[in-house]
Amino acid sequence: MTTLVEIQGHSFYLPALAPDSQVFDLGASNAGFAAAVNGLAGCTCHCAEASPSAFGAMIEQPGLHHHNLAIAGRDGPFRMQEGGTVNGRYWVRADTGDSDGAGGVEVEAVTLESFMRRCGVEAPDLVKVDIEGAEIDMFDAASDDTLKSVGQFSVEFHDFLDPALTPRVEAVIRRLQGLGFETVVLTRNGHGDVLFLNRAKIALDRWQLFYMRTAFKYGRGIRRMLARCLGLGARHAA
Repeated sequence: MTTLVEIQGHSFYLPALAPDSQVFDLGASNAGFAAAVNGLAGCTCHCAEASPSAFGAMIEQPGLHHHNLAIAGRDGPFRMQEGGTVNGRYWVRADTGDSDGAGGVEVEAVTLESFMRRCGVEAPDLVKVDIEGAEIDMFDAASDDTLKSVGQFSVEFHDFLDPALTPRVEAVIRRLQGLGFETVVLTRNGHGDVLFLNRAKIALDRWQLFYMRTAFKYGRGIRRMLARCLGLGARHAA
């Protein structure tokens, strides 16, 4: 009925992408997500990654463009230290004093709008967001016109690590819905995989959305449970 694809925990609507599409991979790590999307759709992918070690290990292939940047709520310096959270990374803004001035590296941070200008892209077809908690500030700083220019967002919100963030996450969701996005929450607890589909750019009927929110979501959950059970069984068998 529809074609949702999940790559590295991020789900998106594949039929909306074509070889001339522009994709942003924000918090790209080694650019594995972008490389897979490029392989599926042949589109151009701009990969933003602040970690110097991850940036140095980025996959190189035609159609991928690498940017050693953090995406945040403002332009300016950030201090990043590796280690201490999920995926081994956490972010400390350079001018807050949260890092006590010790360790880490200072990296350049830009807003979503600034990143679009740098890439020369006026209307990204897909923006994948996995920026270790800075996603709320990124959305808060973006103008309505900037957000409405995007075809779809695939976002990992970090309230699964800090439930105190949930009210701010829900405010972002309400704002995007008010701007014309359909919301598909694909995780059972928290908002670790949320897909926003721009109705002005992607035509979907109510049955396709129903499928995404039910059969795809819960079918994926069942597959994951089975995989864990089979893995556990294999270890016991060994």
